[in-house]
Amino acid sequence: MPTPNKSSARETRPTKPRKENEEFGGGKEGLVICPDCKAVYYKKSWHHGTLHFEGKENMPVQFMLCPADQMIKNKQYEGRVVVKNVPQALEEEVMGLIKNAAGAAYEKDPMHRLISLDKVGGELVALTTENELAASIARKLGDAHNRAKVKITYKSEPSDVCLAVVEY
Repeated sequence: MPTPNKSSARETRPTKPRKENEEFGGGKEGLVICPDCKAVYYKKSWHHGTLHFEGKENMPVQFMLCPADQMIKNKQYEGRVVVKNVPQALEEEVMGLIKNAAGAAYEKDPMHRLISLDKVGGELVALTTENELAASIARKLGDAHNRAKVKITYKSEPSDVCLAVVEY
């Protein structure tokens, strides 16, 4: 029985985007401004609204929701952090760590956002727009509290959702 040709097997599988910006299609022409958060899409990436517009006076401008705001509007998320058995004395500190980690990520990239942080039963649940942000938050909680156990799992293809569980 002949062995199958490996290169032909690779050609039949769908390919993943090589870069994150390919996930949403190719680059847009001109400037795109998000009406909700005022983020600006320019040269194939999203920037905070403080982009300097010198030399861009004749560029076409369009308004559309950025991917992060579109996810929030569609009630979608890529990262979920569940913090279990948080001692009452540490609850405010843990919530502050989550907010600070998300704030630092947002400062670097306007698409990295904390969608929500809620107390559900005895657990804290945080939803994020990026899966790596959820993993980063969980690792920071584990580093801050040695007795916390961190478990990070990623859903199988085609989803790219990250579930991070931190248990005290």
